[in-house]
Amino acid sequence: MKRTSISLLSFSLSALFLFSCGGDAAELERLQKENLELKAQLQELNAAQSAKKVRYILKIRLKQANFSLSIKKHIKNAVNAIDFELPVDKDFYDSVSKGTEIVDKFRFGSFVLYGSFGDWEMTVKDKEIREM
Repeated sequence: MKRTSISLLSFSLSALFLFSCGGDAAELERLQKENLELKAQLQELNAAQSAKKVRYILKIRLKQANFSLSIKKHIKNAVNAIDFELPVDKDFYDSVSKGTEIVDKFRFGSFVLYGSFGDWEMTVKDKEIREM
């Protein structure tokens, strides 16, 4: 895109130079036509670039896990799991894969107050690229 802008500028300057130096009318007309064509190409490129916006989406699962033999707690944790989508940049999107654990944090406050051993688990459930 910068090349097109530079080309457009150089042709405009050359047309101005020829016009000021008394160049012939045919050459001036050719340069003006070329200038208009370059402007049209630049508009097409800008339209194509703005139409292709890409979003990198991670589908995340957040759930609580308890260190317990109670089936009831495990069922409760599975039912209360939250799935959500999170837009991320390309570098982070490429650095994770399906099943990657992003957060595994021990719940220290629950341990101190209630004697409960548990943690938060945030994992990548799926990945998706969307064109906007």
